[in-house]
Amino acid sequence: MNVQVVLKRPRIIDVVPIDLVDGELVDREGKPTHKFRGQLICFTSDDLMIRRPSGAILVVDSYEVNSYSDGKTHLEPE
Repeated sequence: MNVQVVLKRPRIIDVVPIDLVDGELVDREGKPTHKFRGQLICFTSDDLMIRRPSGAILVVDSYEVNSYSDGKTHLEPE
């Protein structure tokens, strides 16, 4: 199911490169966003797992999510 996710605070939603030598995240580039779309893989009371159009899988904690919707049903985490 494809959904639109609305976050409480803006966040950079992009693939994050990792420095393989140090194992550290490289500085993120991109523009923070409140909304993004993707395919809902699964959700629990703790988090959502979304597959982005790029194929990357994003796990978002429920406390970061304001709402998510498939265009017909609008849900808000408790």
